[in-house]
Amino acid sequence: MRILFLNTISGFFGGVEQYMALTARGLKQRGHRCFCASSEKSGRNQQEFDASFDEVFDLGTMSLKDAAAASRCDVVFVHKYHDIQEVLCASPSAAAVRMFHDHDIYCPRRHKYYAVTRRICTRRAGAFCWLDLAFLERGPEGIRWASVGKKLKELKKNRRLGTSVVGSSFMKEQLIINGFDPSTVHVVNPCCIPPEKSPVPVPEIPSILFAGQLIRGKGADVLIRAHSLLVQETGNPVQLTLAGTGNDMVYLKQLSASLQTQELVHFAGWVNNRDLTEYYDRASVTAVPSRWPEPFGMVGVEAMLRARPVVAARAGGISEWLEDGKTGYLVNPGDARDLAEKLKLLVGDPDLTRDLGASGLQRAETLFSYERFIDNIESLLEEASG
Repeated sequence: MRILFLNTISGFFGGVEQYMALTARGLKQRGHRCFCASSEKSGRNQQEFDASFDEVFDLGTMSLKDAAAASRCDVVFVHKYHDIQEVLCASPSAAAVRMFHDHDIYCPRRHKYYAVTRRICTRRAGAFCWLDLAFLERGPEGIRWASVGKKLKELKKNRRLGTSVVGSSFMKEQLIINGFDPSTVHVVNPCCIPPEKSPVPVPEIPSILFAGQLIRGKGADVLIRAHSLLVQETGNPVQLTLAGTGNDMVYLKQLSASLQTQELVHFAGWVNNRDLTEYYDRASVTAVPSRWPEPFGMVGVEAMLRARPVVAARAGGISEWLEDGKTGYLVNPGDARDLAEKLKLLVGDPDLTRDLGASGLQRAETLFSYERFIDNIESLLEEASG
């Protein structure tokens, strides 16, 4: 097959781009030709990202139609892109397969939780979105107007796709609720490539790791509050490391200062996926305190592959990989008290931490292996291309 990966951004900007690179590398090893087209470059490990593909096309200097023609693709594998109709017109002879990584297509606010109450939304996209202030969105220069109607029209166009891919059963349910034909939606769990070295023992001095964007939906503020409760109530100066960047950075630093835990909270900034291994190894537990319903929650599986237990919000696709009480703990989204209590169990019991970490490693290696993932995605793309 000749596969054209399409995304707004290239380079290791986030989880979507990491997914694309891993997928392309695995498919190339099996003899397929993989190309990438994007309209922006993140500049993050750009050369390494570009090397994952046979050729990279810049949509800032050429049209998508020209990129499709140059690649002579059998399949356009769409990831984050603003106009599916443009894709279908660019290469009518190629199959269009789309991977939905997040809630953008069926949630005009994108976060899938209510603007005021921050409770998780269970509605399908529609008239209620206006009442939930979906006509406002945060841009580079602050709050701006957004067209809810335009987003609902794009949702309608995507329903016509013959093949859609999601990472969890939760995401499949969301697409079905929003009018997608169940027979066209396929669940292919994401994968992780285990680092070459084996997991190291849990450190004697307990510490907590958060890895992800520092934005409200990821719940880093909930974790900082939970960490403060843990320190106050146990007297244990547990270190908390936040690896990532985002528009909540200043607020989170101010929050830790107001809670008088700033000496224990370390902001590591953006860390590439390869170097994250060292952060998992130095931590005794990884927290995924998401306020939004995670489409999957790859960070948790990455931590499990390093034999670390995970404490995560009971939201979205997380419960599909985290076994409560066996590989970590599930907590109520946005509940700092619940999160603190579960973190206490692990911080105060090294044996429990090791046991849950070992169980998590076994589960991750069994269910989310790289070879299994490439088998599944290869079969799906071949079937779509005919």
